[in-house]
Amino acid sequence: MGPRQALFTITVRARGATVPPDTTVHIAWSAADEPIFVLSDPTTWKTLDEANLVCAVDRAQPPPEALEALVCELWTAGVTWVKISGTGYDDFEQTLAPVMNDECETFLPQNVDIELVPAVDAGTGE
Repeated sequence: MGPRQALFTITVRARGATVPPDTTVHIAWSAADEPIFVLSDPTTWKTLDEANLVCAVDRAQPPPEALEALVCELWTAGVTWVKISGTGYDDFEQTLAPVMNDECETFLPQNVDIELVPAVDAGTGE
């Protein structure tokens, strides 16, 4: 058995741009509704000792202004609901289901790519 891995590793990108500075990541699973991660608010940046949602940010630096991709590990144990929001983009919401390794009767770690789609202003007819 190798080193422990997060059940889900999500990579968030924004179509045609960098990830919005105010991007939020919210997850919930059977054991908890995890604290929300806000890219622009370092007080929400948790370690694995503090939460099961851990995003790859440099805690010694200010929030990034032009991030190509936000990578977060979801240390959950089963079906996990994910919601990602950012100014100028439609909210992304999905329930991630783990894949079972039949040989070991354990869940297989998964990488999930998420692309935020620009919001369309319904009032302009565009």
